[in-house]
Amino acid sequence: MTDLQFDLSEENGTEPAAFKRRLDAARLQDLLAGCATLTAPVELALSARRQGGQVVFSGSARGEWELPCVRCLGPARAPFRAALEGEAPLSGATFDATEGLRQALHLALPLGPRCRPDCRGLCPECGADRNQGTCGCRPDEFAARRNDA
Repeated sequence: MTDLQFDLSEENGTEPAAFKRRLDAARLQDLLAGCATLTAPVELALSARRQGGQVVFSGSARGEWELPCVRCLGPARAPFRAALEGEAPLSGATFDATEGLRQALHLALPLGPRCRPDCRGLCPECGADRNQGTCGCRPDEFAARRNDA
């Protein structure tokens, strides 16, 4: 049984079964397909109930990840909390929540991650990181070039 497979043999049909797991970040990294890097274990809490030959589940996952900053391309670390819900086929008394977690993580990805709120980004002329200091380029040169074009 993998970390994302859950046993429903104890579920009694009246109350949903509850599961809590602490999942190793490295073992879940493939679910993000290169979009982000998990930097801490993921805490997963699920409740699940049988419904015919299926399992209906819902819950949440929380942890921390690192993404490239949209302004300077440096590392932007952020905590996340992802709500997940879904259905999975029942195989014997177990079900697999891998696809539900993968979808929840992708939906929780931030659209514009920043390394810090006041990130100054990269110089459009020379590419220097403005957070590290000023470059030798002059902003008025950029404005003149853009207006001449």
